[in-house]
Amino acid sequence: MRREETTAITAAVLAAELGGEVVGPGDRVLRSCASLQKAGPDQLSFVANQKYAKDLATTQAAAVIVSPNVTPESLDRRADSPLALIRCADPYFAFRQAVVKLHGFRPAPPAGISPGAHVDASAKIGHNVTIGPSAVIGANVRIGDDCVIHANATILSGATLGNGCVVHPSCVIYEECVLGHRVILQAGAVIGNDGYGFATHGGIHHKIPQVGRVILEDDVEVGANTVVERAVLELTVIGQGTKLGNSVVIGHNCIIGQHNLLVSQVGIAGSTTTGRYVVMAGQVGVAGHLHIGDQVTVAAQSGLMQDVPDKQTIGGAPAMEVRRARKVYMHFMQLPELAGRIRALEDQLAELRKSLPVSKDA
Repeated sequence: MRREETTAITAAVLAAELGGEVVGPGDRVLRSCASLQKAGPDQLSFVANQKYAKDLATTQAAAVIVSPNVTPESLDRRADSPLALIRCADPYFAFRQAVVKLHGFRPAPPAGISPGAHVDASAKIGHNVTIGPSAVIGANVRIGDDCVIHANATILSGATLGNGCVVHPSCVIYEECVLGHRVILQAGAVIGNDGYGFATHGGIHHKIPQVGRVILEDDVEVGANTVVERAVLELTVIGQGTKLGNSVVIGHNCIIGQHNLLVSQVGIAGSTTTGRYVVMAGQVGVAGHLHIGDQVTVAAQSGLMQDVPDKQTIGGAPAMEVRRARKVYMHFMQLPELAGRIRALEDQLAELRKSLPVSKDA
């Protein structure tokens, strides 16, 4: 559902605020944002991927954010269909800024504690905090200023939240976990549940108490239904600025570095560490006790079973350097044909053997 517009602005004024330049009718009024295919005559769109550049010829948008090398002459548009181009060095980030300008973020409910919330008397609540109905705030919890705790969220005893955190409905933050400033938990996220630890003895799996904690550093965002397990003894850490997608699982004792991007359904087993600016695409699986270096990129559905040095791009299961992975999978896709060729060669070899003279010693 489209949100109501929060403001209106001309293309020229917006371009100036974005640090770009406008080419074309800078007086076009922009009221909201939309995709190239769906945008109307008072809407803004963008092109960051050249795959969609062809749609610039037909879009009905009033203005489009593009890279600096796009010109009106290259668009093949009709003369009676003017389009304002807002040229920016980083179109995707510029569009992000424009969305904030025109739409803003999801509005927070009014500050205050709902009568339906349960807040323990020992909890320390900061200024301008919102706590929604049926939320539970346990003993000795500390919540910083300007936080929003939505309905049905549960924060167990001794947990700490910094300033400006947002905890969406039905999240659970377990005992003694620590969230830094401006942490966002999407609906259903679980922080600090027991890690998956059992000692098998006499044919029985005995639970190992998980007595560590979880720390989410500043500006971390955790997706819906994502789980970050508490450490067995010490810490599970999600580094500053890291973003976890939906349905991600971070095992106990993992140390996830700063500014990682872990896309939906990534699973990382216990005691694995990552460096800075690591990217893992959807459904990547990582074995335990590994180290993934700085600026590593992992393709979707890859399986990591060994350490990865810095600045590698890898893919496949088992994961390997991406160029090698492409060759391996190219041959993999040809296996039926290759098997047929081998059978044909075997048949030819059998026929050749029949035609060979029989040895007298045979």
